[in-house]
Amino acid sequence: MTRSWQFYLLSLTTTMGSSCHTKCQTISLMIQHSKFLRTIFVTKSKQLHGKLIVTQMFDFQTIGIPTEIPHSNAVQNGRKVSIFNIVIITKLGANTDPYEKILKKLISYFTIFEQEKQFLSSEGKNSRIRGIINSIFHGINDHGYCCVNVIDELNVIKLSYVNKEHCVNPPQIKDSDVPIIISNLEECVAWDLTLRELYPFLDNQKPVRLLADLSLLDLVLVKKCIQSLIYYNLAFVVSPIRYSNTYYVTSAIQSIMQDTALQEECIDYVKMDERYPSPSWEVIFNLYETFQSGIKLKQVFLYEKPFLRNVNERRLVEFGLLKGILKRLHRYPVACRPTDEDDIFTRGS
Repeated sequence: MTRSWQFYLLSLTTTMGSSCHTKCQTISLMIQHSKFLRTIFVTKSKQLHGKLIVTQMFDFQTIGIPTEIPHSNAVQNGRKVSIFNIVIITKLGANTDPYEKILKKLISYFTIFEQEKQFLSSEGKNSRIRGIINSIFHGINDHGYCCVNVIDELNVIKLSYVNKEHCVNPPQIKDSDVPIIISNLEECVAWDLTLRELYPFLDNQKPVRLLADLSLLDLVLVKKCIQSLIYYNLAFVVSPIRYSNTYYVTSAIQSIMQDTALQEECIDYVKMDERYPSPSWEVIFNLYETFQSGIKLKQVFLYEKPFLRNVNERRLVEFGLLKGILKRLHRYPVACRPTDEDDIFTRGS
């Protein structure tokens, strides 16, 4: 998962007593213009403290929030206030909204660490801060989130990259809906207490009601947790996949014919046993083509026998629903008003 930022720059300025004494620590990654940047990221202007500052220069842009931390024990530590700034540097023209939230949360973390532990202003912490910034940088770039221990296991920085342009508005979750996990949740389990209890039972087969019962969680909390996973594109929900269901293929299958990457993704997803050769895309395409309205899932699988081609039947349907290749045809009984002839027949009998 590649982000559009390039590096972090952290600068710290300390104001001692009534005089202005500047002590600047620069923790950088891949700094290309460090001498120039060092002069603009830390400002003593109180009007700009706490304000989001976006600067464009050369082929990149910077996002920073100069922050002032007052010290109540100025007599003891010899310092009246500390001014620091954490700057995110991105490519020119990149959307800054997701980074602004990361920056504001990171500023709040370091403010608390400085007030309680003098973490930023203490001597000898330069290498430790560099390691933290490096972990945040690579965690967000590689995985979209990070969880970094700062001082001990109780002082942890947790950040995540969320671009709302790519988020999905979650639907209303029904008791019978089955959540399908489409991303690795192992690193996300520590972020949410509900997800931590729910995670062992997520197998892409159990409905929401059963998940709530097995995890001993309130049904409302389970539904909100599933909605959060859908919002962050970590899961989606489908109605229970039963052999009595009817599915039909959509026109979306035509687009996958030109997308070899999506074809490989489909092959990896529906493959049943790693010990045997993977099914070809032609085999999977022919299986999807047999889904027609009026034909139940049981009839399709009894006739085609996808397991003989090393294709997982359930995952074949799951992938089709996820990519819009398949849709379920719902049938509902409709109560019709009796006609005059029916009334005559009923009275006569």
